[in-house]
Formats: sequence, structure tokens, C-alpha cells
Amino acid sequence: MATKKETKTEAESKMKTKVETKTKTVSKTPATQSKSAKKKIEETPRPAAFKKSAGKPDTKTPRQTVTEMPVVKRTIQPIPLFELPKFPISKKPDNRPNFNAIWEILQQLYPKPDVELDFETPFEVLAATILSAQCTDRQVNTVTKVLFKKYKTIEDYATADPDEFGKLIYSTGFFNSKTKHVIGSANMILKDFGGIVPETMEELTKLPGVGRKTANIVLSRGFGINDGIAVDTHVKRLTNKIGFTEHEDPEKIEQDLMKLAKREEYDDLSLTLIFHGRRVCDAKKPRCDVCAIQDMCPSAFV
Repeated sequence: MATKKETKTEAESKMKTKVETKTKTVSKTPATQSKSAKKKIEETPRPAAFKKSAGKPDTKTPRQTVTEMPVVKRTIQPIPLFELPKFPISKKPDNRPNFNAIWEILQQLYPKPDVELDFETPFEVLAATILSAQCTDRQVNTVTKVLFKKYKTIEDYATADPDEFGKLIYSTGFFNSKTKHVIGSANMILKDFGGIVPETMEELTKLPGVGRKTANIVLSRGFGINDGIAVDTHVKRLTNKIGFTEHEDPEKIEQDLMKLAKREEYDDLSLTLIFHGRRVCDAKKPRCDVCAIQDMCPSAFV
């Protein structure tokens, strides 16, 4: 019996010694680390700053969810919802008279909005935007991190093997059509545009798989040209809920928004509505209780 107790005690003692030894090893302070370890840490490269095609460093808007009502400054008195006119077709409240009052607040919530897709050249903007269809920006960035290292020029994309390319972008979904559109666009740019990504809406929309939304994104974020407003699912949903349009067609929505916003604010308006749709006005569970424009939104709490 005594032998069993002694054996148990010895085992516990050995276990305690191992734990203490492990703890001492893990809790080694930076001062006691070897010089080679310090050097290795110091030489670890930091993530490169996000760059637009113009080469200017920029900071991405952090992905976050609003959890409390923000404090905003109001200088424009809105028209009460019950006094708003009605749209002629849908008969829903026409909130366009309150655009400036709403836009003033949204600009405070999302100052200097920036894109969440990674790119450095106009063609990378085009490729990343094509891949982003029905896919999150985060997943696209994961894919393009590898893609942009493998294919560096438009010629590289034009001569890419479709099967190999498709495997690289598989996780973005609809990889067959996206492969055809990216490789097809590269070939058309080489053949019809001298190897340079076109800078007009008319020319860009001739590329396979490129509509006005994609073209607007390439123009504004690749060249700094505000020719129109990119209307994605968030922009379409929010403009209808807020009452800036009664249309469902993206091109008609774009035309309605272009009549309200200043040309230099086209891209900011699109990005701001996208961010508000992701962080506050969620499609399934809108957070009206923490929305700073709830008193000016006909769809609030509905």
C-alpha cells in the first residue's frame, strides 16, 4: 500500500517538474531571447500598404459592425416623413428631398471610404472586380494574393491556361465564367486597345463580362474618373429602402443617384452605401436601433 502511495507521489512530483520546466521555457522574456531570434523577428516583413493604381498608400476601411447609436452633427433640417411626396409608380415615400440631410450624416459615419479589394494596377482592379461577383471581398483578396503574383502582366492573363486559372479562382464561385471573362478581357485589351486598359465607359463595357457596375469601379478606382455610380446589391437595396429611387433596374437607380450627388462624390456614395449596408442595414436583420438616419428612413423598424 505504501509503495502505491509513494509511486503516485513520485509521478505527481515528476509531472509538476515537467509543467514548471515548460512554463519557464514559454515565459522566456525578450531580454533572454537569443540574438538570432531577435534578428528573425525584426526581419519579418510587415504587410505592404494597400495601393491604388496611382501608387498612393491608402488605409482600408476596417470591417466592423455598429453596436450603438453614433453621435453625429446635423446642419440640414430634414422634411418629416409624413410630408414627403410619393413616387408615381410604387407610391412609396419619395425621400429624394432629404438626400442632402441623409448624405451629410452618412459622410460622418464613413469619412473617406476606401475600397476593400486589393490591387495595384487598372487591370488588377478589373480582374478583382470580376472575381468579386457573388463573393466576399475578403475571399477575393485571399485569391488575388496568389493570382497577382503568378500573373503580373496583361499578356500573362491572355496566355493563361484556363484549367489552371480556374483552379486558382475556384473558391470565388462561378469560376468557369469568371475565367472566360478575365482571360477574354486580357485578350481583347491586347488586340483592340493596344495592351492598355481602356478609360471610357463605352470601351470598357465591350469587354466580356463587364457591365456598367464593373466599368464604373475600374474607371473610378483604376483611373480616378467619376463617370457614373457603381450599383451593387447593397446600393440597390439601400436606395430603395431609404427612398432615393423606386426602380429595381441598376441603370435606372444609377441615373436617379447621379441626379442627387455631385460628380466628385459618385464613388464615395457607392462605397458609403455599401459599408452602411454591411455594418448597419443588414439585408436579413437591419439594425434600425443603432442607425443614425432612422428618423429619415421610411423603412426604419418596418
